[in-house]
Amino acid sequence: MKTIHYFSPWLKSLKKYQPVWAQIESALIAENENYDFVPNAADIWVRDFMPFQRHDGQLVIYRYNPDYLQGNDSRYITNCHEAFLAIGGSDAISSSICNHTNLIIDGGNMIRCTDKEGVDCVVMTTKVLYENPGLSHHEILLELETMLDAEVILIPWDSEEIYGHADGMVRSLGKGRLLMNCYADMDPKLGKALKKALGNRFEIQELTYGNNFREKSWCHLNYLELKKSILVPTANIASDKVALAQLESITGKKCIPISMSGIISEGGAMHCISWSMDTTN
Repeated sequence: MKTIHYFSPWLKSLKKYQPVWAQIESALIAENENYDFVPNAADIWVRDFMPFQRHDGQLVIYRYNPDYLQGNDSRYITNCHEAFLAIGGSDAISSSICNHTNLIIDGGNMIRCTDKEGVDCVVMTTKVLYENPGLSHHEILLELETMLDAEVILIPWDSEEIYGHADGMVRSLGKGRLLMNCYADMDPKLGKALKKALGNRFEIQELTYGNNFREKSWCHLNYLELKKSILVPTANIASDKVALAQLESITGKKCIPISMSGIISEGGAMHCISWSMDTTN
């Protein structure tokens, strides 16, 4: 099994992103990780338009047409099917390992995990229901669970965050365990709602920063996990070191800081700008 981490070529070519890419590339090389680019990416947020890889390794190709990229911003929409073809996915497209759905979905809104009983799950925010208004909630969930081959667990959409992505809210720590963002600092009411939705199925650990919490402290959960380490977004804020220490303690992996305050200001971080695929090739 080989994992390849994909990125947008804009990270490398645009001057404003080059300092961030230099850190990422250096870390990937040092950690002996494979990486490549999605040549036709319209922006840097590759997680949101690349296929979703299921628990069984098969891929799901969906419609990426988010409400926050309409009108003049529609030029930033990358077609999921075409993006996968661009990285050499034609063999997979023509075989049985690709599944197609017409649902509008963001890749950042699907967190693959396994609950305490070993049930394969995908955690998503309820925004997926609003993005597909022509279908009933039952129809949407039935299609999702068929395509994802997993039980879909819906969590509340924090409507203050227009993207509605689950990857800024919770991350998988392995069977029966989830890591929740710092809602004790950000929004205790929402944190309580997340625990209610997930607590019966998972042991939930939380990031907490207390007096070190800052506006951008949400970013640290949006990390990229590698085989032996984690690339953790930092923003030159008080919670940077606290987050690194907590994540190392919780995951048991070395945490490598990636300073990316500018990208964080645009609304995403490490997980958002990367897409990883496990392959047997």
